[in-house]
Amino acid sequence: MVVENINVGFIGVGKMGGIIVRSIVDHLLPAQQIWVTDLDKSLVGQLCDEKGVNAASSIDELILKTNVIFCSVPPAAIPHILPQVASTLSPPQWMISIAAGVRTQSLESYFDTPPPIVRVMPNIAASVQAAISVLTPGTSAEDYHLNITDMIFNTCGTTLVMDEVHLNAVTGVSGSGPAYVALFVEALADAAVHVGLPRQQAQILATHTVLGATKMLVEAQEHPAILKNRVTTPGGTTAAGLHALEKGGLRATLAEAIIAATDRAKQLDTV
Repeated sequence: MVVENINVGFIGVGKMGGIIVRSIVDHLLPAQQIWVTDLDKSLVGQLCDEKGVNAASSIDELILKTNVIFCSVPPAAIPHILPQVASTLSPPQWMISIAAGVRTQSLESYFDTPPPIVRVMPNIAASVQAAISVLTPGTSAEDYHLNITDMIFNTCGTTLVMDEVHLNAVTGVSGSGPAYVALFVEALADAAVHVGLPRQQAQILATHTVLGATKMLVEAQEHPAILKNRVTTPGGTTAAGLHALEKGGLRATLAEAIIAATDRAKQLDTV
């Protein structure tokens, strides 16, 4: 895939937008092919100083300088941003959006003739090149647009292409998931302290236990129950611990968290 003629403009370079800009410059495109704008000019200045990307003074200027428009603003900002984009954008320019919960249909509704749009749900692990990002095409998006989007998000992890009907659930699982894992690690470390381990060592043990188990699951591509059963011996310590987790309703509580996050993602759509 040739990317020499791709100039990407980022509307919004906060937490996730900034991470993706850095990953693109480090692994895919030279800084001179990246333009950024944000209401917070300090974020723009920081990226320009750090990575040498171009600052745009407005959305109109950014669109005039680029051919791929990357919308990385919060869902609530979409009704304010998209009319500006729609008034300036013209073929063959196209869009990528990471606004959680906002459907491609909603994004397309701002345009008289909708451009190709690819909606993406990444997660914060992009900051360590370990994100799982799910891509879904709008009605006008073709393989070319998906391929470019795939290249962009492979700079900060791995990707899947899924039907948009699944994107709210994806948001509830992988978008919000790092927070659930962080809570689990925190609880694991707190429990380790409770049974007598020093805090610093408890944190290291909890973090690396999760890291190691996850790496095994990713590399083996097996059902998690296989690893669980491999660790569990009859009448042993793991069996006792698993019984306590099941008795405490870990599965049901986690399911409720996913359902709540998925429902919230549905409420974020602007139309």
